[in-house]
Amino acid sequence: MLRWALCISVAAAACVQGAAAEPVTSSRAWTNCEGKAGVWTDLRVSGCTAVLSSGEAKGADLAKAHYYRGNALLAKREYLKAIDDYDAALAIAPDDANALHERCWSRAVLAIQLEDALSDCNEALRIRPNDGETLGGRGFVYLRLGFYRTAILDYDAALDRKPDTAEFLYARGTAKIRAGEVEGGNADMAAARALEPDIAQTFATYDEAGGTTFWGAIAAYWGAAMKWIY
Repeated sequence: MLRWALCISVAAAACVQGAAAEPVTSSRAWTNCEGKAGVWTDLRVSGCTAVLSSGEAKGADLAKAHYYRGNALLAKREYLKAIDDYDAALAIAPDDANALHERCWSRAVLAIQLEDALSDCNEALRIRPNDGETLGGRGFVYLRLGFYRTAILDYDAALDRKPDTAEFLYARGTAKIRAGEVEGGNADMAAARALEPDIAQTFATYDEAGGTTFWGAIAAYWGAAMKWIY
């Protein structure tokens, strides 16, 4: 009887050790955190939070968990929380061009830390040159700062790589109109609306997220913007 009890105890311990040895990247929480097809946003957030709370994610996996949760929070328009996760991811993996771009974009939407946003996008482009999404993100930073002609150049380059992108067309149209190129700006905006009828509302939500208007963002950062020479 004692021998059987000992065997059962040893077997149970082996099972516990085997379960503990399973890598966190094999868990259901990790699968949800990654956000593959069919996983809704709140489940992505809770999955990543479970992974991070477990203490089992280390190194690159820890950085990925923060990055994935940042992306889910970005989809929920919880930009400040997303920035916190991108900060954590980049503290571990400072050369992650994706995290740099997403932090750049989040800051630009909120119209905060725009100089830092510009640095993020520039660094992302150094790591991954000529990336269309990052060029578009940097264009938005320039648009927020009021550097319309520089924004146009970035949107030109972004559209060369990702043509028929409604957000890029609409933002370039805005920049052109502010720069005095009204006909070209209206043409871009019309093309953007043809691709995405609600595109103007998308940009309205960006201003709403920042708690300011487009012009308010420019006024708030005009002094800082004057430090730059383009």
